[in-house]
Amino acid sequence: MSKEIINFKGIDFDVEFDFKPEEREVRYYPDGSGYPGCPASIDNISIYHKGVNFTEFIDEIVGLDKIEELLWEKFEDYANNRDY
Repeated sequence: MSKEIINFKGIDFDVEFDFKPEEREVRYYPDGSGYPGCPASIDNISIYHKGVNFTEFIDEIVGLDKIEELLWEKFEDYANNRDY
């Protein structure tokens, strides 16, 4: 379970979620099989503020897709600001 703080409508929410990173395609294994890969995903989102679960409330108001979008933006910010 991953955790992030997301600011939504001026309020900081604690967001818990399952993150699965991208799995790259493998054209051929030694046995001749392969693997098509799969994109990164965010699932099982739970949203809290001061210990109170707001998941259903946020889902009804704007949908969890909006929270997922904010999480992806945060991941992109991390990736763009990384020092290699």
